[in-house]
Amino acid sequence: MEPYVAALISVAAAAASLYSAHAKTMVPLRVAAIVGNILAMAYSFMLGTYLIFMLNAALLALHGWRLRAMLNLIRDINIATSSDMNVDWLLPYTRPKHFKADDVMMERGEYATAAFYIVSGEVEIVEIKETFGKGTLLGEIGLFTPDGRRIMTARCKTDVQTAIIDYDRFKELYFQNPQFGFRLLHLVVERLQRSGELLRLSAITR
Repeated sequence: MEPYVAALISVAAAAASLYSAHAKTMVPLRVAAIVGNILAMAYSFMLGTYLIFMLNAALLALHGWRLRAMLNLIRDINIATSSDMNVDWLLPYTRPKHFKADDVMMERGEYATAAFYIVSGEVEIVEIKETFGKGTLLGEIGLFTPDGRRIMTARCKTDVQTAIIDYDRFKELYFQNPQFGFRLLHLVVERLQRSGELLRLSAITR
């Protein structure tokens, strides 16, 4: 009876591993990998192959840690989506950069590779003559433009401390959790709507 049970466990472990290899998102992948590791540990324990048991125990710990990190990210994104447009939850994925007053943070037409989160100071978007301060994310729209170039110029009105997030990091976060992509699109659409309204008001008042 025991060899039959061990065979069933090995088949289940293989099925879980195959599922994890074809999972489209990270959470199901990690869950399937954890299940596969547990089943593989049971199988190796029944056969007395303790080296394989220890290897799967280490992999189980790794997948468990990564799953917890992903669930924390999903929780943070869900909280952010249900609140205002504050994006403080992005800070762990950024690097700092300082600008002086009158520096051009980004220029219309230049090739875009990163977005800027304003930690302190004020930045003016030249084309719409609007000022943004602490807690604002700028430059994310360039990720979606067809030619990958900036559509507006941002000039620092004061000394500005920013946190830069590279577009490659944006893409990594999106593929790890599609909810992040929804949050980012929400932000971009709101920014475009607001910019369009300001441009129309500017044209009317001229």
